Amino acid sequence: MNEPNANIDYCGIRNLLQLLASQGFTEAELKRIAARIAQESEADIIFC
Repeated sequence: MNEPNANIDYCGIRNLLQLLASQGFTEAELKRIAARIAQESEADIIFC
């Protein structure tokens, strides 16, 4: 995947995952999902 697009896509996915936090998903679950998506999409952006 093209690197800049992977980062933009990952930012959007991360925003959607943050919305799931209000629907009962735990922070740990969402972090695991985000990490797996970042790895599979080859995104290299880092969030703290």
